[in-house]
Amino acid sequence: MSVYEEYMENLKGWRVRKALQIVEEDRENRISILKKALQEKDPLIKKGTLYIIKKLAMKKELGIDEVKEVIPDLIRLLDDKDETVVLQAVETINAIVTFMELPEDISTRLSEILIGIVENKPEPINEYAAEGVATLGAKIIRVARMIFSWIKNILKGKSEKKKVSALRVLKEIVVRTKDPEIMEEAFNLALDVLNDENPVVRKAALGIVEVAIDRKEYLSRESLEKASKKLDEMGEASSTKDKIDEILKGEFKKAEQPIDVEKKDYTIEIIKEMFEREQHLAVLELAKSDYKVLQLVVKLFISGDLLTKLDALWVISNAVDYLKIDDATKIIPQLKQLLTHYNPWIRSTSAKVLAGLATNYPSLMDDLIETALNLLEEKDENSVKAGLELADAFLSRLKNLGFLREVLKRLIKKDKLPKEALEFMKKYSEYIEELEPEIKKSVSMKLLDTAIGQP
Repeated sequence: MSVYEEYMENLKGWRVRKALQIVEEDRENRISILKKALQEKDPLIKKGTLYIIKKLAMKKELGIDEVKEVIPDLIRLLDDKDETVVLQAVETINAIVTFMELPEDISTRLSEILIGIVENKPEPINEYAAEGVATLGAKIIRVARMIFSWIKNILKGKSEKKKVSALRVLKEIVVRTKDPEIMEEAFNLALDVLNDENPVVRKAALGIVEVAIDRKEYLSRESLEKASKKLDEMGEASSTKDKIDEILKGEFKKAEQPIDVEKKDYTIEIIKEMFEREQHLAVLELAKSDYKVLQLVVKLFISGDLLTKLDALWVISNAVDYLKIDDATKIIPQLKQLLTHYNPWIRSTSAKVLAGLATNYPSLMDDLIETALNLLEEKDENSVKAGLELADAFLSRLKNLGFLREVLKRLIKKDKLPKEALEFMKKYSEYIEELEPEIKKSVSMKLLDTAIGQP
């Protein structure tokens, strides 16, 4: 049996670790094996091989020349008819750009390709591609400026969806970059977008500004003063403006060159010990500056005991904009369970995190909206409260009259409304006024029946 046949046999038998070991040991023939496997028709073989290339990149076992050889195959698979293959190809490219120091010409080429994916492929493929674009833009100023130019062109158009996708890339750059020059240009671009006529786009831009000021050491006083003035003119986001003004009152100095942060090898045990010492703020700052720490927090949230899970939830709720889509999807099942917890803080915090994830990654939105509506249809009051928490969290982030209409339809059918439902209707009374007369009448009648104690 040839080495290639042995490799194929292991992949077909789901023995991916053994297949990886084969190409790790046979360095001389590794690339020819991988390239040949990527030409196979079987999606299982293609996805397995892409996964192996991804692992080699993460372990820094791929050379630059080897990357150059496989890139044409990776690009070809971005148009594969099987979307799961396309998604794995994007993840593989992301691993290459994240864990390898690529020459500028390769970085530029890959960023152009990934930009095309962001703009033209459906969710969640474009969301994964946005992470790769941002990784490249966060490292190299020339690549960053090419990306900023693309974003500006998108913002000149009319497509809300494309604008939000482009701003997702900008946000990821702000989260990841350690280059003050890149941060400064990204921040000022986000400030310019605050003038956009579309409230959804403005909201996305404001989210970028909020993330950037958490990393004030990369920003100049001039840019912060500009942001304060802009927010004052808008008369919005007073809490964000207050935070900027507080920073401006203190003494700080912008970094003049990329900051190389020395990273400690944190473990789950260390993070748990920090929680036990009530060092939650320190964990949060670490999670924002070192993604590996945030991943440890995610692991604790998924598998820890209830107290540890709640410690992790607090950190996640304050770092939701830093979560990558892979980790976002991992925590959703646990968050859904916590939605119906008897503790109000746990319910509301879980709802806010879910709404934040759905806003950051639209591919998650439909499922979470369905979750809210299904909870409202339940008969037990605890589930209804959970549905209201989630609905409130969504509407607090984004005005959506269609969603509000569906929420109200379900509340109107209830024999008895909990006080949280009445508070919800009061909070969104201005939105309700924009709905159809029949809905408004039904809501009014329901409120009247509740007020006089009739079912």
